Amino acid sequence: MTDNLRLKENFPLAELTTFKIGGEARFFYRATNEKEVNEALKFADDNQLEVFVLGGGSNVLIADEGFDGLVLQIDLRGIKFEEADENFVSVSVSAGEDWDDFVALCVKRDLAGIECLSGIPGLVGGTPIQNVGAYGVEVGTCITSVRAVDTETKD
Repeated sequence: MTDNLRLKENFPLAELTTFKIGGEARFFYRATNEKEVNEALKFADDNQLEVFVLGGGSNVLIADEGFDGLVLQIDLRGIKFEEADENFVSVSVSAGEDWDDFVALCVKRDLAGIECLSGIPGLVGGTPIQNVGAYGVEVGTCITSVRAVDTETKD
């Protein structure tokens, strides 16, 4: 890995979850770009470690025994708005952005579609997996594409 200072051993996970409970990760890595995600996955492969991807920690309970593998926290940031026409705006959002902050930003920009999903904890990256929904709106109806890394194939 290019920056071994980012790889932590015996890292306490409790503070990264909303319930503030749980043990340590044998290894922990907070990835801030796609290259680091791939490096962390390669490290896990090279060391035959199971990988647990952690987002904002709002929908997870960590056992007191912790996790005997690599916990990979996705902390990619960035939001880009592109106006396609007067009726449509495309937004690219990185997985590590706070979901509620993103919803508030959309509301501030007078964009409609996800405003009913305010107040839901977590990061943007977890919303498609969980198909976050409330008040008859599901995030899946607003998402046009998702970029992801397959933890098995690394593609």
